[in-house]
Amino acid sequence: MAKKILSKEDTLRNRVYSFAELHPRWSKSAIVKHFMLENIPRSTIYNILHRKENKIGSNRKVGSGRLAIKFNKTNIKRLKKTLDHSHGISQRMLAMMFGCHHSHVCKTIQRKTNIKYRKKGPIPGRTPEQKLAVRPKCSRLARLFRKKKVVIDDESYFYLSNFDISGNSGFYSSDVNQTPEDIKLKRKLKFEPKLMVWAAMSPDGISKPYIVPSGQAINQDVYIEKCLRDRLLPFIQAHHKNDEIVFWPDLASSHYAKKTLDFLNSNKISFAPRSDNPANSPELRPIEESWSELKRRVYAKCWKAENLTQLENRIRYCYKQIHEERIHRLGAASFTRVDKVRREGLMNP
Repeated sequence: MAKKILSKEDTLRNRVYSFAELHPRWSKSAIVKHFMLENIPRSTIYNILHRKENKIGSNRKVGSGRLAIKFNKTNIKRLKKTLDHSHGISQRMLAMMFGCHHSHVCKTIQRKTNIKYRKKGPIPGRTPEQKLAVRPKCSRLARLFRKKKVVIDDESYFYLSNFDISGNSGFYSSDVNQTPEDIKLKRKLKFEPKLMVWAAMSPDGISKPYIVPSGQAINQDVYIEKCLRDRLLPFIQAHHKNDEIVFWPDLASSHYAKKTLDFLNSNKISFAPRSDNPANSPELRPIEESWSELKRRVYAKCWKAENLTQLENRIRYCYKQIHEERIHRLGAASFTRVDKVRREGLMNP
């Protein structure tokens, strides 16, 4: 049988009861002074001793407290109905509705309901046509991906600093006026320099990155030479020489330019047709999660770069630190995600 865990109040009452029984000749005031050395309020000790005189047990009986007035059963049901599956409601607004302090609302939600506050998840702003097209396109992609290894490529942008990722968006302080400005404020240049990072991923690994200052156009010629020829082909040769693969680019114009398609066909690289590639559906592409993980590593503990060279060195270092198992798991998720949408449709249309 599990041992009952006593509250702080019950533990204190037990201590005072035991001390009074071990020292029967001590007066009330002496016992009170003894416990006041532990910064326990005088009135609390006197109340416990008064309780002992009236032969009331040291442990509180269930249901012996005050009856709930503000949040009785009816109001708790009303609170649940108001809050559950809703947004735009603050606890201060609920406090005004029920005529109590907002801290009382907070405690009631935590103790009397199973409702928790959750952050909204991001979702792309798809057009109605894009929403209707996603499931049929995923059906065609699933047939194409089945029993093949999917190679995905993508690019992302890295700034000198990033205070929006988890862990960097806030700060701790006992007095905001005493907090240094570089901690409580986030500075961002209007036109902050940034780097573009390109990479390809599959169930068997991740390619070497292509890192270039943003602003240099990634047209079809640069994409073919720097990304496909210099990095994608060696990656396929190293990891998928004897595998049947499908290359799945995103819908950037340079990725489906005539020169790009001719290059892929001439190197016998099977790819997802543009007509079967769902638009504005980043949740289908697991490489997006690898960018999030890389950015968490790069900007950990509010790290920021002084220049683009320092940022590039940091990216290359953190890029090597991503666990291989994580890469393999994400790379293998392409078919799973596409097939799930084929069967169930989008969870958040």
